[in-house]
Amino acid sequence: MTATEFISYRETILDQIRILQQQGWDEAALVVYINHLNEHKERDREEAKKHFQRAFLVGSTIYTQMFVKSQLLDREKTMLVINHLGGELDENGDLYFGPSEYQFCPQMPPGSFFLASYSEAVQRAYPNGLIIAKADKKRTKTAIKQKYVAETKIHQFRNHLDKANIDYVENYKKSYGLKNDEVAIKMILRNNWFYADPQYHNRARLVGDILTEDLCEGTGTLSVKGLVKKIRNRGFYRKILSGDYHSEFILDEQGQLLTQWKTSNESSDYFESAIVNGESFNYGNRPREDPHQTHHKLDGNPPRYFDTHKRNELKKIWRSPTDNWFYQLVRRLSEKGLRYKKRRRVKE
Repeated sequence: MTATEFISYRETILDQIRILQQQGWDEAALVVYINHLNEHKERDREEAKKHFQRAFLVGSTIYTQMFVKSQLLDREKTMLVINHLGGELDENGDLYFGPSEYQFCPQMPPGSFFLASYSEAVQRAYPNGLIIAKADKKRTKTAIKQKYVAETKIHQFRNHLDKANIDYVENYKKSYGLKNDEVAIKMILRNNWFYADPQYHNRARLVGDILTEDLCEGTGTLSVKGLVKKIRNRGFYRKILSGDYHSEFILDEQGQLLTQWKTSNESSDYFESAIVNGESFNYGNRPREDPHQTHHKLDGNPPRYFDTHKRNELKKIWRSPTDNWFYQLVRRLSEKGLRYKKRRRVKE
C-alpha cells in the first residue's frame, strides 16, 4: 500500500467510525469494528466499504459482535436495534419501520446467536417484565401504548423478528426445492427443535367457525364440541420451537406455515387467523427450565397491553381451546402425525 493509498484508506475508516458513532454505537462496539477490520486484513479501501455495509445488516457477524460487546445499558442496546431499523409507533401505538440504511441480515437463520443475544439483553433490561402501573390499567390500549413507548416497541418488535425468521424459511425452502415449510424448518434447526403446546394458536372465530353455545360457560374458551368444529373447518395447528425457545413456528396439517407474513394471496379470513394464531417470537426461556418465569413476564403477559390494534380487536372474537384431556389428546396425536381435516376431492 502506497502512502497515498494508506491516507485514503485511513480517511475511509475514520469516516466509517464517525458514522457508526453518530448512529449510537459506543466505544466498546467501535473497538470491535476496528479489530474486525484488522483481523480480516481488509486494507483495501473498497473492501473496507464492503465490510462497512455488513455493519448495517442486523444479525450479521460484525453487527452481532458489536451488539454483544457494547457497554451500553441493556435498555439502550435493545432500543438501539429498533432505532437502527427505523422503528416508530403510529397513531394506534403500532410499531412500523420507516426508511433506514439498516435491514435484517438475509443470512441470519432462526436460532441464530444474535436472536439469543438480543433476547438475553431484553431479559436483563426488564427483569420484572414489560409491565405498567396499576393505575394505568384503566386506560385504553392505545393510550397505554402511547405512554409506554419503549415497552410497546420491544413487545411488537417480536413480530418483526418473526418476519425475519419466516423470510429465511421461505427462501430456504425455495432454494432447496422442499415440499413444505415444515421440512425446511427441521432442516434449518437440524435436531435442535421440539414441539410445544399450541393452545393459543388454535383459536376459532366466533360466529364463523363456532357459535356461543360452543363456548365453556365462565371461561369463554372452546368446549370439546367447539374444538371439534374448529378442527373440521381448519384442522389442528402444531407449534415448533427452536432449541433455545426463541424462534417459533405454527404449522397447519399440510406442513405449511400459518403466518401473517406470507398471506398476500390468501383470503381476509385466513389473514385474521394468521394474526391471532400465528407464530410469536419469545424473549423468555423455556418455562420448565426457568425459575425466573421470563417467558410469562416478557411474552405471556405483555400482549394484554401492548399488542397491535388489529390483534387486540381480533382477540375479542377468536377463542382458544379449553386445556382439558381432550385437547391434550388431540395435541399429542397431531404431533405423532395424525391429521384431522379431510382434504376436499377435486372434481375432474
